[in-house]
Amino acid sequence: MLPNITQTVHGCYMDREDSIKGTVLLVAYHYPPVRTTGTQRVTKFERYLPEFGYRTSVLTTSAFGKEGTQDEALRAWEPLGTYRWLFNSRTRRDRGAAARLRTTSNLTSGWSRVLRRTLIPDAQITWIPAASARALSQLRTGAANLIYSTYPPASAHLVALIAKQLSGAPWVADFRDSWTTDPLDPDLLFHHPYRLQLERKLESAVVRTADAIITSTTVAAECLKQAHPDCAERIHVITNGFDPEDVVDDTDPPASGGARPLHLVHTGSFSASHPWRSPRGLLEGVRLLIEADPVWSLRLKVTLVGHLTSAEASDAAKLTSSGIVQTVEEADRAESLRFQQQGDVLLLVDHPRPWPASNLPNKLFEYLALKRPILALCTAGMVADTIAELKAGVCVAPDDPGAIAQAVERLYHAFASGTLQHHACTAPLNRFHRRFLTQQLAQRFDEVLARHQRAPGR
Repeated sequence: MLPNITQTVHGCYMDREDSIKGTVLLVAYHYPPVRTTGTQRVTKFERYLPEFGYRTSVLTTSAFGKEGTQDEALRAWEPLGTYRWLFNSRTRRDRGAAARLRTTSNLTSGWSRVLRRTLIPDAQITWIPAASARALSQLRTGAANLIYSTYPPASAHLVALIAKQLSGAPWVADFRDSWTTDPLDPDLLFHHPYRLQLERKLESAVVRTADAIITSTTVAAECLKQAHPDCAERIHVITNGFDPEDVVDDTDPPASGGARPLHLVHTGSFSASHPWRSPRGLLEGVRLLIEADPVWSLRLKVTLVGHLTSAEASDAAKLTSSGIVQTVEEADRAESLRFQQQGDVLLLVDHPRPWPASNLPNKLFEYLALKRPILALCTAGMVADTIAELKAGVCVAPDDPGAIAQAVERLYHAFASGTLQHHACTAPLNRFHRRFLTQQLAQRFDEVLARHQRAPGR
């Protein structure tokens, strides 16, 4: 049973003008038809905020096309759209598929590397002028009276920062990931001290200017509080989560037993999402098992759903050709969820780093909702702590093939003996439901609007 908020009558605020508290401008670069999991947080907030008194208007990029004929998002022009039109003939032929078609060639890859290193804070910086103008128009005409922005990319926060400074509207900044303490591209920051210094100044400007700051994990919140102790009272945690309507969490897990292989499923990309994330340790661990005893080639099936780089595909090639590893390059969200439901064990691959991991991937919560054991390849930090707290699976280092092989072997024997579900989460997950998380965000909006109304001169 969900908390009391599930008793809210859907649409009650939308039908009563006197109950509308405000209209939120959601500044979100990643938004449908883009398929990244980063879209889930903002789209679920958008869906449920009206139940708590807030209309929404989404400001996003035009570079990846629109979401169907009824798309109402404010789409700001960005040069990336022209770049993709020039260098990706497939997007010219199928504009509706623009969000799922990658623009890659030797020429574009070279330009991407140059832009990634020279554009600060990110390659989406060219989106800022048009997006800022659209945001200001919405705020000055009264079409919105509150700003919410979500990172990554950092340029979305800079759009909101400009809009806040020029309009005076209250602003809530949401960090889905850490910006400078556990960065998405650590090579760029920590190998270029000037860039790290500049991005820390930009991050500080966001934290000090926003009326409230949201992070998705406690580790990320503590890092910001340590860096900005005078802002600590305005820093809050709203985790990622899942929507019960998206995730079928009441189905029986696949039957265990030695009559078929143990099916391990991973959904999502690897180094395309983070340069240090790789499936190599997993693949090497499977190879070690097979080299030790060829019977393991009959005991295991691994499905990797999502984009693989050419290097990752090469690493997987031998296992793919033998049929042990299956790769699915193109899968929408519904297909990815179906693959998760088919798995006996769900794989989560995080990247190794020398500091505690501050991120909790969105798919972890989908995995939890499906009540499947999780094999998490991760170092110390939020993923390991959460899986240990919820008793949701097994954690091993992502760059230790021997330990990975041992973990897979233990899970297989549990599977063969019918005890695999002993490794799955049985704890209540109500606190991770999207409606409950949206209520927490609405409470933050209530607070910043109340402070804004009490401010001198109003």
